[in-house]
Amino acid sequence: MSSKNVLITGGAGYIGSLLCEKLLEMDYYVRILDTFDFGIDPIKKSTFHPSFKVNFGDIRNTNDVKKSLEAIDYVIHLAGIVGDPACAIQADKAVDVNFNATKNLALISKKKNIKKFIFASTCSVYGASKNKILTEESELNPVSLYGETKIDAETAIFQLMNDDFKPTVLRFGTLYGLSYRPRFDLVINFLTKKMVLDKKGKIFGGDQWRPFVHVRDVVKGLALILESPIEKIGGEVFNVGVTKENYQMKDIGKIFEDIFIDVNIEYVKEIKDERSYNVSFKKFEKNFNFKNDFNVRNGIIEIKNAIEKGIIKNPDDEKYKNYNP
Repeated sequence: MSSKNVLITGGAGYIGSLLCEKLLEMDYYVRILDTFDFGIDPIKKSTFHPSFKVNFGDIRNTNDVKKSLEAIDYVIHLAGIVGDPACAIQADKAVDVNFNATKNLALISKKKNIKKFIFASTCSVYGASKNKILTEESELNPVSLYGETKIDAETAIFQLMNDDFKPTVLRFGTLYGLSYRPRFDLVINFLTKKMVLDKKGKIFGGDQWRPFVHVRDVVKGLALILESPIEKIGGEVFNVGVTKENYQMKDIGKIFEDIFIDVNIEYVKEIKDERSYNVSFKKFEKNFNFKNDFNVRNGIIEIKNAIEKGIIKNPDDEKYKNYNP
């Protein structure tokens, strides 16, 4: 077996299903560990590849983890209860999966001499911040259990660090865009769906900042990190996205109004989501010469076309949500 063997936890998910395809194209041997809560369809294309293997299992199960780590060089840990609402309605499970299981996975990875351990965190750790621009060194101020579990997991992972185990933490911006496992509980995707199907939508508040990043740009960023020498990424935290893609929600409303001429967007003063963070991605952009292939405008058009052309037949299907509101 080559030395390009990677385990992706949550490999059948929103990010993982695209990442599998990308790494197979880069000649990695890819193994995934997933519970397949949202089905196996997202990775159907990859299952035909000779360098792809599926492990049905749960990251909370130590035996599943140990089995999945056999003969693996690198770990990309994506599995988790993702998003503020999903964590809020199943708090115990969120702590167990996002913190306890992550800590255990990192510990076993360390014992098995995994060369690179890459953890998917979130810019939600910054929460409701009064700082104008947030960097990796900024104070963390989560306003949700989701953000708290990710901070606790980051801390636990770095506590395991030594000369031979140097994990990397990636804080993703607010994702959007199409994937083999679409999600319509993400704000850009959700609003696009509402505009297409209902010809209307709501923007709550409007002054809140969000650092948007397309799921395919995140996949590209993950591949760059995986290919980088450990000296460059070990023990580091990177915000993953591009600085120019920070928007206030009222500006997102204007983009929608420009694309959907015949829709009604209602601006509501009430704020349902208190998070507001304007994030600097300069460290990531500079270290990896990272540039985005997508922006919010063409991401909205991409989703609009997919729904209108019937590529996604029923965007209201429960399988496209991480939680049921």
